Amino acid sequence: MRSTILLSMSMLTACGGSWSNRDLEFAAALPQRDALTSKLPTAASSGQPLSRSDGLNAGEPSRAYADTKDAAKNFNDVLGFFLGVVETVRKVPPTSRTTNSRTWGPFTAQDNPGFQFQVVIALTATEPKDTFGWKVQARKLGTQDWIDLVRGNFQATETVLKGRGQFEVPVKEFKSQIPITDAKLAVLDEVVIGYVTDADPTLSSMSFTFTPGNPELLSAGGYQARQKADGSGAMGFVIKSTNPMTSRLDIVSKWRSDGAGVSVATVSEGTYSGATRIECWNAAFKVSYFKETWPGGQESGVAAECVSVEGL
Repeated sequence: MRSTILLSMSMLTACGGSWSNRDLEFAAALPQRDALTSKLPTAASSGQPLSRSDGLNAGEPSRAYADTKDAAKNFNDVLGFFLGVVETVRKVPPTSRTTNSRTWGPFTAQDNPGFQFQVVIALTATEPKDTFGWKVQARKLGTQDWIDLVRGNFQATETVLKGRGQFEVPVKEFKSQIPITDAKLAVLDEVVIGYVTDADPTLSSMSFTFTPGNPELLSAGGYQARQKADGSGAMGFVIKSTNPMTSRLDIVSKWRSDGAGVSVATVSEGTYSGATRIECWNAAFKVSYFKETWPGGQESGVAAECVSVEGL
């Protein structure tokens, strides 16, 4: 995913002097990539080779694991795309300060010379805990009104680095005013990302609303990732489409710290509603059990060999 308007943030060169401790508290209200990403064990980390074939029998490389790995990568890539904007802010002190806010900018990016950008973080409440609101904004040169590109909030709980937050990208609101060069972003109306970093497991979620009539025939979709301190985790994703056969597909995968896991795919809306596919894999990422519940579906392996993943 690439969007010229958002990558412009990488050109940030604002000067604000040196950091104060309070500046750091405001900057800490922005989401942090490492706390939100999904960390699925891989063949490289386990020392196990992962080949790929089309087999669905026990002992074959797990396609459900490969699909979960791809979903986790997509999830992390989208996070990285948007969090790259706010990570840039942490590299330089704020340009201006008030008692309850910090601002980076306005500044002009080299690859979008017709626009100015700024990031504003404001303390919006102090009880029961400090709560911050923040925005990434743009405006055309010579105009006064700022357009929100990303807006979010964060409530610190244990420390300024841990808490609960959410941010949204209101694409529908700005796509007619801001140039969007990325095809994937152009077919979206909204992206909403939420996260909880003060619990075990941590949680991060992402939902997409698509522009009606998009070429992919999608209406909505989403992910949810959970990560425990012991290395186990889960990834759930939902796909909604205009396909009457499978208008909604829910997939939930869970894994232990050694990589062994289980995935359940369910058609929850459409002609094939209720159909499921269960696939379990071992620490070598090979199928230990596989079952499809629709007529003519396959079954292979021993169900008792499926691992149990607790607390997720």
